[in-house]
Amino acid sequence: MNLKGIYRNKSESTKLFLFVMIVFISALIGILSIGIISADAGDTENISQLKIIQLISSVFIFIIPPLLFSYFENNQYLKELGFNLKFKRQNILMILMIILFSQPLVAYCMQLNLDFIHSISNYIPKMIESMKQMEENAKLLTEGFLKMDNIGDLLFNLFLIAIIPAIGEEMFFRGVIQKKLKNILRNPHIAILITSFIFSAIHMQFFGFLPRFFLGMVLGYLFYYSGNLWMPIIAHFINNALAILLMYLPFAKKIDMDISQLERTEISMIQATIFLIIVLFFIYLYKQINSKEIA
Repeated sequence: MNLKGIYRNKSESTKLFLFVMIVFISALIGILSIGIISADAGDTENISQLKIIQLISSVFIFIIPPLLFSYFENNQYLKELGFNLKFKRQNILMILMIILFSQPLVAYCMQLNLDFIHSISNYIPKMIESMKQMEENAKLLTEGFLKMDNIGDLLFNLFLIAIIPAIGEEMFFRGVIQKKLKNILRNPHIAILITSFIFSAIHMQFFGFLPRFFLGMVLGYLFYYSGNLWMPIIAHFINNALAILLMYLPFAKKIDMDISQLERTEISMIQATIFLIIVLFFIYLYKQINSKEIA
């Protein structure tokens, strides 16, 4: 029985609903697979098992559903997602500049995020306390994941935390959700806005909501202005890989980088504005290089 292209004649709204159903079923299978491993997700000492669980979750939630959905939707399912090996080399340089100059803006967004949470902490103290606990658990887990004793640990983390999320999440959010919302709403900017909101919210880390939302917007426009899914994938990979490399002590020592000091660096509104102008300038150049929207 050939199922390729069976969703071809469905409406865009129906396709989006069917995609959500595929995600739900695939995630359920993933949970059952994780249950076989029977690891305690709260046990940060058993990092190896947690990394395997993370890998299984990423594959069943972010990789299998978009591939399966695009297979059902179109005969050329990889092309339908936006994969295109033909792109201008200048794009790579533009993407690198955009991500590098976005880092201070990410830090500024984090400051705004924390300021907002602190401003409402007196009104919903129990909820804020619960959010703090979730954030602390996530921080402990992240620190465990990023503890790297050798080059093998570094390479596996680059695979698990940079390559897999970059490919999977971009297929999921930009390749399917953003494209479908754009077709439904007939407004690419609102589609990018909503997709970025979902992209940030689904991570369930409220103290980092605004920085991730900002990155989601950047990734959304990289895809929109090029129509090539490899562009946000490369940007996503660079962003995650930078964080991993800076936590890898041999690399950090070579560039004389104090990570703890970096996290405490305050970004003023004037500095953030300057970096925003620089990022927008590179996005403009990126748009000009790609000349027209095809996403």
